[in-house]
Amino acid sequence: MTFEVECIDRTYVNVYQPWLWPGSPGRVLGLLPGGPKARGMTAERRCRARGPRPDDAGERSEAMSVSYYDALLPVREPGAGLRGVLAGLRFPYRTLASICVPAGRIVLAFVSDNARLSGMFAANWAPAEADAEPDATLYALTRPACCYGLDAQWDGARWWSQAQKMMVVFGSGSYRLAKVCIRGICSAVSGDDILFVHGCALRVGAGGDRRGVVITGSSGAGKTTLVAGLLRHPEYSVAVLNDDWGAISLSRGDSVSTGERMLHMKTGSVLALRPSFFTSARASSYSRDLSERDRAARILVSPESVYGTAWSTSATMVEHVAVVVREPADWLPPSREGEAIRALESEGEVGLVHHHEAFFNGSLILTTEADKLREEQHYRQLLGRTTVSWINNCGTAEALLDNFISAVMG
Repeated sequence: MTFEVECIDRTYVNVYQPWLWPGSPGRVLGLLPGGPKARGMTAERRCRARGPRPDDAGERSEAMSVSYYDALLPVREPGAGLRGVLAGLRFPYRTLASICVPAGRIVLAFVSDNARLSGMFAANWAPAEADAEPDATLYALTRPACCYGLDAQWDGARWWSQAQKMMVVFGSGSYRLAKVCIRGICSAVSGDDILFVHGCALRVGAGGDRRGVVITGSSGAGKTTLVAGLLRHPEYSVAVLNDDWGAISLSRGDSVSTGERMLHMKTGSVLALRPSFFTSARASSYSRDLSERDRAARILVSPESVYGTAWSTSATMVEHVAVVVREPADWLPPSREGEAIRALESEGEVGLVHHHEAFFNGSLILTTEADKLREEQHYRQLLGRTTVSWINNCGTAEALLDNFISAVMG
């Protein structure tokens, strides 16, 4: 499997498919009217070598030793004119995906002028029906705004309209950024009963000792290390529903697999979970992420080739939330629910827990106070109906595993 597909020519030759604008039958999406001599070609020349691109965020964050999410473009509200901004443009790729949530799904439309990104999106997610009405749309456009004949004010942000359920990003060819946008959009359009959690949902134990658990924590806390430790011990009988992100019903407590056909994972995480992956996996089971400058950094990979028989698509009742943190050895976890909520929400502030992602989820769209209050209420519901364990990853991988087993199965 490969996504080494050439993107649209820099002269914007109008090669496109007749995809329809959501909700507007008969209207064709397209790149720019007028073919190679249209305004897009002139704008392209003006825009060459302009400033940093959104997909440079990974390189900047690694150089500065901060969270990847800290270096992302901010999310901004565009006002009522976002659809009008795109009305004169045509794009060749539109793909519909079905993302599973408890008792339902979210249909997301991915619109782009980049064949590679569109191919990766289609490989990542289960397809929705061609005539399905999307719940939201992501426009992932690879050139600066001026290359589409638009003002440069549209660069430098991820534009999200809650009213129109639409996000637009200019100047990015990174699938990693697209994935962050997809996750944020799903949280923003989901119902009040649904909470998307950054972490791994799994069942551990057998028979009457089986537990449904969500392992959450900020990036780099040790979630993958913990799951890898569980998988090395078959006696714990682990079934993994979601690798790094998924939804929970707050009223019923059940969690389901997102239905991803391929997982977009760090290569290091794949090797942590399955050290022999590249010597034992079939070549057809994975494809390198060629949208990254470091083409060995991430891959699209089938869940079964990483997790083997531990991968499951069945639902589970979440009874326990394990929060993995990295703190000094003498650190004490929050003792009351209010403290726990403040620790989750701290977003990099010095407090009970040190992290850079509000609610341990850097993909959330938190542009208003109402957004934050909604997420806070969701977490109050989740923590109110589950047992919560704070697990400090301050020692060895074996100590981390022992502390988890003691907290969840003890």
